[in-house]
Amino acid sequence: MNTQNIRTLSTQETRLLNALSVAGKTVFTVEDAQAAANGQGANLLRLLSSLARKRWLLRLERGKYLILPLAAGMEGLYTAHEFVLASRLVDPYAIGYWSALHYHGFTEQLPHTVTVISPARRRNVAIADLGFRCQFVAVAPERFFGLITVLIEDQPVVITDPARTVVDCLDRPDLCGGIVEAAKGLAGYARRADAPPARLAEYATRLGNQAIVKRLGYLAEQLDLPARFPDAGWAAAMADWQRGLSAGFARLDPRLPAAGPYDRNWRLRLNVPPEQLLGWMET
Repeated sequence: MNTQNIRTLSTQETRLLNALSVAGKTVFTVEDAQAAANGQGANLLRLLSSLARKRWLLRLERGKYLILPLAAGMEGLYTAHEFVLASRLVDPYAIGYWSALHYHGFTEQLPHTVTVISPARRRNVAIADLGFRCQFVAVAPERFFGLITVLIEDQPVVITDPARTVVDCLDRPDLCGGIVEAAKGLAGYARRADAPPARLAEYATRLGNQAIVKRLGYLAEQLDLPARFPDAGWAAAMADWQRGLSAGFARLDPRLPAAGPYDRNWRLRLNVPPEQLLGWMET
């Protein structure tokens, strides 16, 4: 392969890339390319195919492309942050669950898949050339809240805030690596200065899943949060949560079978033993 010529552009290709760049289209659709070409892009699909073959474009999915920057080098290797790439795939969106848990510093485990929540439904995306995988979790519009915008590589990225991240993980431990990772998330949240316990209960109520509060109270008790953070209001919050518990027992980790003893204070089936749940605290 002639590496000197692999990324050489024709005049027509140069014009299209320049027009897309001026329009701020790092990720674009075929329709965007048609608009950028201003009706001058004859054989547009062939042009896009040529640019992809030369590694100036990366095909993300049918009809959607990513412009590979000059910094990608002669071979067109793209190294942008995975959250930035995920942010271009659906709108509206927010990085969530295990991905957000790691971003906020609540777990040392680095997930191999970016998890994105959105009111819009769409298929998961895997881009082998980048080693990139993105999982989309559809949420009802009324459950699309608790979001913040952060800068990653100077690009704005929407992500669930610390409280929403913890509550989501208690709601769906299967999307954060299990209840042990959710417990790490709660411990990390409690260490923050701006971490009122009441916000967790507020978010749990808005999500409409009483099992969240049961897991939240039990984990706060196991982590001894009232004693470790006596001025944060954990004791009063936990007493309030306990008074409002719904009837019936939920599983501590809903991924696992209904086994183990019952905790009647928090109305949980303890299908994960305490030594496994909190073993990470000893290391």
